[in-house]
Amino acid sequence: MTRLLASAFVSGALAIGLHVASAATNQLRPWTDYRTVMWVGDSVWKQPAKLPLFLQRLREMGINTTMVSGDANPQPFLEHQFPYYVENVVNRGLCLKWNSKVHDWDKFVTDWTKGGRPESAFVRDYCLDDPQWRSWARDQMQRAARQHAPHSPLAYDIRDELSTTISANPFDYDFNPITLAKFREWLKTQYRPKSERPLTPSLSHPMGEGARRAGEGSDAAALATLNAQWETKFASWDDVKPFTTDQIKHRMASGEALPRGKPDWLALQRLKFDPAEARKQPTRWNLSPWCDFRTYMDISLAGALDDIRQASHAVDPRTPVGIEGTQMPSAWGGYDLWRLSQVLDWVEPYDIGNARDIFGSFMPGKPIVTTVFEKDTDHACRRLWHLLLEGDRGCIIWWSEDCIDWKSPDYALTPKAKALAPVLKEMTSPLGQLFLRAEKEHDPIAIHYSQPSIQVAWLIESTADGSTWHRRFSSFEADHNRHAKVRNAWLKAFQDLGFNPRFVAADQISEGELRQERVRIVVLPQSLALAAVEAEQTRSVMFAKTPGSVPPEVFCDGSPGLFDEHGKLRPRSRLEDLFPPSRSAATSYVNSARWKTRSLNADITTYARERLKAEPKSEWLEWISAHLSLTPPVALRATNLQSAISNLQSSFPRTRIHRYKLGSARLLAFERNIDYHMSEDLKQAGGNEALEKPIDLEATFVDAAHVYDLRVGKYLGHTTRLAFRLDPWQPSLFALLSEKVAEDRVMESLLALSVGK
Repeated sequence: MTRLLASAFVSGALAIGLHVASAATNQLRPWTDYRTVMWVGDSVWKQPAKLPLFLQRLREMGINTTMVSGDANPQPFLEHQFPYYVENVVNRGLCLKWNSKVHDWDKFVTDWTKGGRPESAFVRDYCLDDPQWRSWARDQMQRAARQHAPHSPLAYDIRDELSTTISANPFDYDFNPITLAKFREWLKTQYRPKSERPLTPSLSHPMGEGARRAGEGSDAAALATLNAQWETKFASWDDVKPFTTDQIKHRMASGEALPRGKPDWLALQRLKFDPAEARKQPTRWNLSPWCDFRTYMDISLAGALDDIRQASHAVDPRTPVGIEGTQMPSAWGGYDLWRLSQVLDWVEPYDIGNARDIFGSFMPGKPIVTTVFEKDTDHACRRLWHLLLEGDRGCIIWWSEDCIDWKSPDYALTPKAKALAPVLKEMTSPLGQLFLRAEKEHDPIAIHYSQPSIQVAWLIESTADGSTWHRRFSSFEADHNRHAKVRNAWLKAFQDLGFNPRFVAADQISEGELRQERVRIVVLPQSLALAAVEAEQTRSVMFAKTPGSVPPEVFCDGSPGLFDEHGKLRPRSRLEDLFPPSRSAATSYVNSARWKTRSLNADITTYARERLKAEPKSEWLEWISAHLSLTPPVALRATNLQSAISNLQSSFPRTRIHRYKLGSARLLAFERNIDYHMSEDLKQAGGNEALEKPIDLEATFVDAAHVYDLRVGKYLGHTTRLAFRLDPWQPSLFALLSEKVAEDRVMESLLALSVGK
């Protein structure tokens, strides 16, 4: 459901959500409280008689939920009235780290190259489209649901760290004949005449019933269209196969549609993408035989998860079903976050490449949790408060093995457990609950999320790797992927300007949500690939003649829409008159119906690095803010700065402003806008030292209110101005009320407003 939020703090809000919820989803048990979950290892079961002592220690630590594996007996926890969730129900097929021959991925791909890079290796151990595997997976899920449904578990986790490969590592799965047959059927739905395409294809059956009934003539026409799109010569649908990564790299290096022999890897490494030069040799940049298969593998994983989730709902319609340990947005692993968001009731993402922000945009109102790997109070407090302010409804502590001293007779809490205890208790306190129940306000700023652009960007970026593209493991991509850096830089820039933007998916733009949600700013972060309808929707919003409205601004880096949604270079971008092709992606544009295109010859990715310095430059924020017709509802500036560069730090203090509505009251939260960037070694953040110092701030807003400091319960007066010192390790929290109440009753009054939220 989507709706507009109107308040003194928002001049038109963006709340983009799901279009259709299944009947089962509507029956889900409400998840209203913050859940602190302990991931339980094996040590506790070595002395079952001491389970009560173990649970007592968990309560002392601030834990209110525990965990069982899919087929484990929850009775020991039930006897002590301890809630639980069910972990890792489907343990074969979704995570190849276990129960497969490729669990040592480094060795697997190394042996593949030594063995001549055979295509036979591209058959996955478990085919996600195999009806037998699907049946087994549904059965596993329903067995668990039947066992646990009577006890009302918090949630079911289908699988942790699942992937079509491992993590988001690149490899050309899945060339299983079953998958290729399903892929061909899906291709028919994409390349038939539009009048004959299914109106409502599903994830489980992407070809749709209407497509299944289409005649041979339609199939022949679709094959001709496919061959024209791909620049291939398939004689029949049974011959159709996607390009492997080596094959598409061969096309890129040679410029030939169907090159023979092996790729010239040195030529590939010398290849640079320049739009003007690329159009002289368009075949070289026709990437659709590869991109289409990457898209289908995203569909395959999402379809499998949806199938398993629906199987669970058929038995237990009340318990939410989700996954844990998801990866960054990627061309690999099945990590199209938009598709995944449509088939999950809850998720625990690894926050890599803005994954948490993206899932939060695509899953409004659905539970999102995080795993805690921190061992000290400050870092845990900072991140868990940050995520609670974003809407997280819980955290999973990793793990019992290093939170309990198992050798001590009284199961003493370890230093890590003692450090986390005050944080967990604050998350479940009335103060934490207050922000959990409030309605967060976002600004009408849409940042484009485009899976086709992610695919095209990966192929362009990885030319530098030559034959070693298969070693661009997700651990490498987390730190080096330029597309992810571009996305993060735009997000951080608008946050630093005082806004709360949201991500919007290609499908949502195509369906007109930019216009429906009255978006005022559109950001196209390296949006290399756009469908025609996306481009036209963007243009129509820019030039809509709505009386009394201000035309929105569109920001982009490089030239958007150079490729179509299948990854084929266009002769001309649908937005080329607004954003002309540039030789370098390090050129950014802004356009509005109010004035002509303006550009800045600088690389937006530098802002993400620059903002973390003690004395950052102001170029990017000054350029963006100079072209905005929208102003942040709460203005913020730093005071009492001692540095000579105080102009920048005063105007742009790199502080997040969270705004909430709670009945007639308003809530404000301020935190240093550090760069959370989880890596494969489970480090959550780093390089934020310049932002880890207290800062004096002054916030101003339009409508005067009775202001209360919620941390100390102090009344600050009836005002439009708020001065405070921000601790870098915990947020400053305030309430703005229309009527004055006694200091000792402010929390009571606010909690009364939250009843039923």
